[in-house]
Amino acid sequence: MSSTTENALFDTDLFDTDVLIVGAGPTGLTLACELARRGVRHRIVERLETPSRTSRGKGLQARSLEVFDDLGIAAEILTTGEVKLPVRLYDVDGGWTDREPLTTPSAIATPYPEMLWIAEFDVERVLRERHAQYGGEVRFGTAVTGLTEVESGVEAGLRGPDGPGVLRARWVVGADGGGSIVRKTLGIPFEGVTRPTSYYLGDVRTLDLDRGRMHMWASETGMLALTPLPGTDLWQFQCAVPTSAGGYEEPSLELYQRIIDDRAGAGRVRFTDVSWLSLYGANVRLAEHYREGRVLIAGDAAHNHTPAGGQGMNMGIQDAYNLGWKLAAVLRGADPALLDTYEPERRPVAEIVLAASTAKSDRVQDNAHNDATHLSTALVGLTDDFTPGLTIAYPRSALTHDGAGRRVPYVTGLRGPGFAGTTADLVRGPHWAALAFADDTDFELGALRHDEIRLHRIGKGAITDPHDALRSAFGVEDNTLVLIRPDGHIALTTPLHPAPVLPEALASFLPNGAHSG
Repeated sequence: MSSTTENALFDTDLFDTDVLIVGAGPTGLTLACELARRGVRHRIVERLETPSRTSRGKGLQARSLEVFDDLGIAAEILTTGEVKLPVRLYDVDGGWTDREPLTTPSAIATPYPEMLWIAEFDVERVLRERHAQYGGEVRFGTAVTGLTEVESGVEAGLRGPDGPGVLRARWVVGADGGGSIVRKTLGIPFEGVTRPTSYYLGDVRTLDLDRGRMHMWASETGMLALTPLPGTDLWQFQCAVPTSAGGYEEPSLELYQRIIDDRAGAGRVRFTDVSWLSLYGANVRLAEHYREGRVLIAGDAAHNHTPAGGQGMNMGIQDAYNLGWKLAAVLRGADPALLDTYEPERRPVAEIVLAASTAKSDRVQDNAHNDATHLSTALVGLTDDFTPGLTIAYPRSALTHDGAGRRVPYVTGLRGPGFAGTTADLVRGPHWAALAFADDTDFELGALRHDEIRLHRIGKGAITDPHDALRSAFGVEDNTLVLIRPDGHIALTTPLHPAPVLPEALASFLPNGAHSG
């Protein structure tokens, strides 16, 4: 390998970096932030020349907002987006009906009970800024041209602004979308179907609609929706079109104007400008596996589904949150088998989302040909208990013991010396956490006394749980210890007496050399 060629893109040593992330969308950027805050050397490359200014995904669910809370960007994300967005539904005859927002507040306790409407480009911007605060930088205009596994790492062929080069990384993560070059290079099967409905998408401008609501039209040819993008003067145009044997007309401002004239009536809604146009063929596909040696895939590179239910951007963010801490731990000496838990935990979630989004899409399309009443009924089922992502659990994971695996429940009103907050405050940060439910300190932690585990005692003289809300939420009694993973899922529930025993498999997943005695 020529060092001159390598230096065209990057400085070089035996390994130029520990993790190469391919793709700087929400998935890749979330992973980059996860690695950066843990001090992991990484590079993130993006084939686009400049940051995207297309809306694409436009909603963040509760669990993704909890992830961003942990990353320290939830407040800025919330001020950028919009929580409640009522809907106006139009009949084919021009009549309309107003209804409540498509999404309903989560019935499960969370600091973020409402879905947040926000353009994907704004999510990426906030993540890029956070990444930059850690000293990170996205290499735009840089594409992967090949991957070759070498001893203890991967050689990635790259083509960037200065020409071709090679980068050596210990691990590579493909977060490069549905057409993933990483997945294709690995030859991972991406089985599934192309849906019979495609979508015209775009970001348009108009002064003729109320920006305080989403507008949707039922039509014999399918549904049309215009959604205001918070913090901008743009609307996302989304129009379902049946598959045509004769092909589709190329997206254009003139075409979109004809479509809205047909649905709303000529001259009622006038588009003055467009900043993005796209014809999107809805695919429902799932990668056969998420890992090949030292290369992993995440987000749309691993799974595609219909837009119904608003899960696409969220799935990728949560894939990255699951994967990031595991990569960091392995690079610091944890058993590499820790990475074997990524696919068994995240792929079943994708299977559920693919099935649910397909069913929801069918229901909406079947009713979009009728009137506003039928369409409104179909929209009621777009959100369910699974949609916010708060019920996702990993009960059969190698990281889970004694029936654990669920997300840490959200409990408020906790008090203690120098502390007033919630369970989210107790587990926030790039570390494991342990909650010891005990009224005294007469217990031994044994193997759980570890630099990677932050201990909180719940009981007299410590953090108080006056109404037993915490014990009830966790389903535990006194003299119990709950071990919590860095991604906020419960790994283990065990008695405090005698000293807790950390299962050997679980102990091997902690970074080596961090025991404090």
